[in-house]
Amino acid sequence: MHAGENSKPSNDVIQTLRTAHQNQTQLNLMADQKANILIGTLVLVYTVVLTRLPTLMTEPSAWFWPIVILMVVQLVPLVLTVLVLIPKNIHGPAFEDIEHIQNPLFFGFFTRYPESQYVAYLQSQLTDNEQARTMLIRDLYQIGVILRRKYRLLRWAYLTALVGLVLPLLTGFLGWLQ
Repeated sequence: MHAGENSKPSNDVIQTLRTAHQNQTQLNLMADQKANILIGTLVLVYTVVLTRLPTLMTEPSAWFWPIVILMVVQLVPLVLTVLVLIPKNIHGPAFEDIEHIQNPLFFGFFTRYPESQYVAYLQSQLTDNEQARTMLIRDLYQIGVILRRKYRLLRWAYLTALVGLVLPLLTGFLGWLQ
């Protein structure tokens, strides 16, 4: 098809946007699951170490610094993963004009308005497929911004968790050699 033959986009455009939207929603769920797994693992490590702490401290003090390092360093990934799971705060005045809504497809924005106002706004905006596509594209972009933040935090959480495991082992091994 040549550009001049038919200027109306096919249904493939909206299908592509929907697929991308579904993929990003899946990535969002995966990020939350990864954060939950890491939180569970870290809490388990804390539980085991804290329950064994009295026994470990009666033995030679070679365990002291590795345990302190483990407990302190593992706080960082714990905080980072909690930040992944905490919903992002939606800024802006509660009674801002609905014409300036950041994303009419995200509940954090549209629930600020009465249902009747929101319905009327969407009916005025969704008069053709191009406007629907534009709304979906904006929503897709904003989900991507949230995903970028989540995956960046997850990356740092997993890296610091790894450091938090290796560093105490190295410290303990070096203490054992002396």
